Amino acid sequence: MLKDLRLLWANRRYRFLLLARFVSNIGNGMSPVALAFGVLSLPGGDATDLSYVTTSRMVPVVVFLLIGGVVADRFGRAQLVGGTDVIGALVIGATGLLFIFHQASIVLLCISGAIFGVLNALWYPAFSGLMPEVVESEHLQSANSVLGFGANIGFTIGASAAGIIVSHVGPGWAILADGGSFLIAGLLVWQLRQSVEKTSTESHERESMIFQMKEGWREFVSKRWLVIIVATFALTNMCYEGFFGVLAPLQMKEEFDGARDMGFMMSAFGLGSIVGVVVSMRLRPRRPLVIAMSALPVIGLWMLLLAGSAPLIAVMLAAFTAGVALDIFYVLWMTTFQREVPEDMLSRVGSYDAFGSTVLSPLGLFFAGPLATWAGAEFALVTAGAVVIGANLIALASRSVRSVRASEPATPSNLG
Repeated sequence: MLKDLRLLWANRRYRFLLLARFVSNIGNGMSPVALAFGVLSLPGGDATDLSYVTTSRMVPVVVFLLIGGVVADRFGRAQLVGGTDVIGALVIGATGLLFIFHQASIVLLCISGAIFGVLNALWYPAFSGLMPEVVESEHLQSANSVLGFGANIGFTIGASAAGIIVSHVGPGWAILADGGSFLIAGLLVWQLRQSVEKTSTESHERESMIFQMKEGWREFVSKRWLVIIVATFALTNMCYEGFFGVLAPLQMKEEFDGARDMGFMMSAFGLGSIVGVVVSMRLRPRRPLVIAMSALPVIGLWMLLLAGSAPLIAVMLAAFTAGVALDIFYVLWMTTFQREVPEDMLSRVGSYDAFGSTVLSPLGLFFAGPLATWAGAEFALVTAGAVVIGANLIALASRSVRSVRASEPATPSNLG
């Protein structure tokens, strides 16, 4: 492990990517708390308004993800990641200024959210295929673990600061800081473009985008375990997005001490993520998806505890455990995905993964607020927690998921 760390640190491209994720996740740790309590602090702002704003960010992600995968494989992943981060910084910064100068409205926040959603749809498939271009295949798990470690430290710092900033100086300043973090991250990743620009081959340039999307689809559906986990995450993310974006802030405002306690809970989640990455660095399971999927029902238990208005320390412990579980899953999943899918198709197949995993997320965000208004936040949280637990246990029962073994990296595909 120490040898892997030394080799990774000696890789200049990897150091740039690690620093970019650390910085951008400081902002990512601030933004959920800042945006949620910013919306709820507007005159007449309620759970339904928060649902509208968060849904406006998610719908474009679902609509444009498949195009994003083709664009990334065709024109270069580093260019797309860096460019969308820089443009996203401007959009986020403008959103922060709306709050600072008291010009924010639900309509304007939905418009800025939609623009950011399009950028995110282009960013995610490019980022999911970037790592194998930066490090050697035998170091992928260590590279994903260390990247997650740095990103989660950044998230924890941001989440810890968010409650203080929002409570004392207002949400606009936290959102503005988020924009600054994206700008720095985008400029760092942009430096990688010269190193990885050869990924857009002449054959890609000759092929149509529709043909490349069909190739990606054939590779995606050929792996039953991949389809099952993506379907599971369609339900999990639907509940998690509604929980994270709407229900948790609402419950914190009604039953706890608002932004401050939300910051404490998210800090515990971030700390758990750091521990999860440390654990995943040492894990070399023969059946990685069994371990990955076994961890995820803990997220549902977190939702159930918050629904019961458990003491803050219990909610923080649940958030910590969920952070551990999510990052163990993330590292094992990303490593398995990057090894089992041919490198030249990673972004295209990754776009189907991301599309399927998020296709129901707008519904979770859109209905979370109205459901909480109609039946209460507690009922909505219990429903979400039960769905998360049930969906992941069903996936774990699948033989195709349990049978995936740690393997050698996939070779470039010969499709087409």
